[in-house]
Amino acid sequence: MPLPERMQPTKVSSKKIAELSKKAEMILAKIDEGANQEDPVLMAMMVEWNNQVACPYAFSDFRDFSSWTSAREFTRMAFNQEKFYPDFTWVELIQIINFICACEGKESEQDFALSLLECNFDGNPSDLIFWPDSWFQNAEMLHSELSAEEIAGYLMARSGRHLADAPDIELRYPIPDNN
Repeated sequence: MPLPERMQPTKVSSKKIAELSKKAEMILAKIDEGANQEDPVLMAMMVEWNNQVACPYAFSDFRDFSSWTSAREFTRMAFNQEKFYPDFTWVELIQIINFICACEGKESEQDFALSLLECNFDGNPSDLIFWPDSWFQNAEMLHSELSAEEIAGYLMARSGRHLADAPDIELRYPIPDNN
């Protein structure tokens, strides 16, 4: 199931992604050669790169991205700007949770989907989805199976944002006080 149509990541041409990916690799190479964040050539390269994306990155982002993703996915993520949706619907929330839980799409799309939840629900969705033991502060819940509807219910309860079209959700577990 794809992300809701109106909440899709920005479409960027493959050519643009390839061009900026190559430049991200060049920036990383310059850093690996010993350039620090005040290096004027490196600063110019980063400014030129950042001027072409929606979400500019800092020196540390360029320095560290290769330890967790590819230059291509790093570049795609720079175009994904999440936003707050005052009219977020229950169907959209379930669709995004299912998208994340099913590991659909590219890494950059997964990152974007999680960012949408974080932007719209102040309830630490990443921990709730991937580390429920941490979210619930209960080691026995590591392998608990929460449905998309339950995850949505906990996110709404934790964030205090109840969607107008959401059904009543019975929450099986207490919500920790300081999560």
